[in-house]
Amino acid sequence: MSKKLLCLFIACIFLITGILTACSASPATDDGNEVEQTPAEEESEQPADEQVQEAEPEEATLSTQLPYPVKFTYMRPVWGPATHEKGSDYEKILFEKANVEIESIIVPVIDYEAKFPTMIAGGNIPDVVWHAGPQWGVAHDLIEQGAFLPLDEYLEKYPAVKNAISDYLWDLVKSPDGKHYFFPMPLAPWVPFPLYYRKDWFDKLNIPEPTTIDELVEALKIIRDSDPDGNGKNDTVPLTAHEYTLWYFKEVGTAFGYVMGSWVPDPDDPNPDNPQKIVPSDITPNAKEFLGWLQMLRRENLIDPDYLIAKGKQGADKFMAGQAAVIVGHWGGYLTWTIELKKIDPEAEVGVMPLLEGPRGRMGARGLSGFDRGFSIAASAKDKADDIFKFLNWVYTEGYEFMKWGVEGEMYTVDENGEKIPIQDEERKPGFQGPNVEPFGFPLKSDDTIPTLGQDWKAFYDVYKANGLEDKVDMIRKMFEDMAANTYPDYNRNTYSETGGEKGSQIQQQYLTPMQEKIAIDPNAPLSLFDEAVQNWLNAGGQQIIDEVNAIQTDKSKPILKYEYTGRDYR
Repeated sequence: MSKKLLCLFIACIFLITGILTACSASPATDDGNEVEQTPAEEESEQPADEQVQEAEPEEATLSTQLPYPVKFTYMRPVWGPATHEKGSDYEKILFEKANVEIESIIVPVIDYEAKFPTMIAGGNIPDVVWHAGPQWGVAHDLIEQGAFLPLDEYLEKYPAVKNAISDYLWDLVKSPDGKHYFFPMPLAPWVPFPLYYRKDWFDKLNIPEPTTIDELVEALKIIRDSDPDGNGKNDTVPLTAHEYTLWYFKEVGTAFGYVMGSWVPDPDDPNPDNPQKIVPSDITPNAKEFLGWLQMLRRENLIDPDYLIAKGKQGADKFMAGQAAVIVGHWGGYLTWTIELKKIDPEAEVGVMPLLEGPRGRMGARGLSGFDRGFSIAASAKDKADDIFKFLNWVYTEGYEFMKWGVEGEMYTVDENGEKIPIQDEERKPGFQGPNVEPFGFPLKSDDTIPTLGQDWKAFYDVYKANGLEDKVDMIRKMFEDMAANTYPDYNRNTYSETGGEKGSQIQQQYLTPMQEKIAIDPNAPLSLFDEAVQNWLNAGGQQIIDEVNAIQTDKSKPILKYEYTGRDYR
């Protein structure tokens, strides 16, 4: 009921009450003498405010129950193209459904952490702002400065919002003062980057499917010296990467005992399951061995010549164009790559390699923290915070299916069994494509992140079936589950180091990253560059970071990440 109607309703009540009160006064005869009242009549003689008990209106708990739209600014990274068109079809429908008006500020995810400090300089913080988490130095400082609101009172008031995120994650992102200033985006602890390959070419050249790192190298050499695409030239790229970054080799690195970007037991510790000391894997001898292997691929012309060099390009485009034989990439890329390949070569077939045995063990998934960024609410938006949570309450209750699936007929269809089938982005109208949807996205529930964001195995199967590739799902699922069963975890439990927050990113970019790229790019760079860079990093504050993390984090036991699937299934 609107405030205007409510006031009119109350006024009517008061008007009727007044009339009734007047009628119930002591009746008089025509001569003005009072008539004796009965006990029942005496009981009715009460003040009006006692006769009518006005009901307190219930407080709105959803944005859709408010008489005005919830308005806020929203800064977030986007993984797709940053080409949002204001006033798009999806935006209009969302705003109407949720009774909300969001001013979205988007930044490509690859630039987000670098641009974040500049964009909020001078305290000009958007109402809702994404960042890497409370352990990230910049965000940690903002929390210390009181720039972000503690969310706990709102999480208690709106339990559906709190329950969207697992207790494990809430514990993980808690600040030292015991409060929560950060709402995490849940992510499966496993996002493997396996090795996909042109099975039709391997069969044509009688190359057996590799089972070890050494066998992979031998297969790449055959590709290098052959003409699998039959164009009369030996110009096929043996191995490329989804994107031209080191990160796409994170699973391959585990076969060398290198857990990229993670903390691991000190190599000299005799008890790796419960070590006394943990260190960044990036500075270990295993990392050096992996970089030496990557350099060998360059020296032997076995890897994409554009890898780590070309800007604005990615190896996935070469693979889809039939120019590369093997790609290390996101496990979910199979569908798009196969569809695009078959447009130029209907006989193309893509396989996935098993977990290769390497010099330090078998490949596995590089375990992730369970979240990938998230958002905070600016302290300057305190007056809006409750309304923002009313919107979030809509997101995680009445609006959840819409936020997850979008608009029927435009973003998904419903089959004869009532199952929702996503419409591929390129087949949608522009107003409903990713660039116009992602700027208004909010984290999915923790339960909806395995195996991947917003897509359980049943939905995964349905998409493949719609594209005639349902017979490939078991192959991909086996790879995923094998990876998850052989997880290489991060031993650092998001422990905040003051020195790391102050200059961890700076010294990483100053010493370690340039060294890694130099070795991987330059086939003649001496591996001694690794030892020099690590020592410089230690001297510049790295050793202090190691000491602080080990002093603060008393539990250094091996984290256990167990894959358990309880969602819908196609089997």
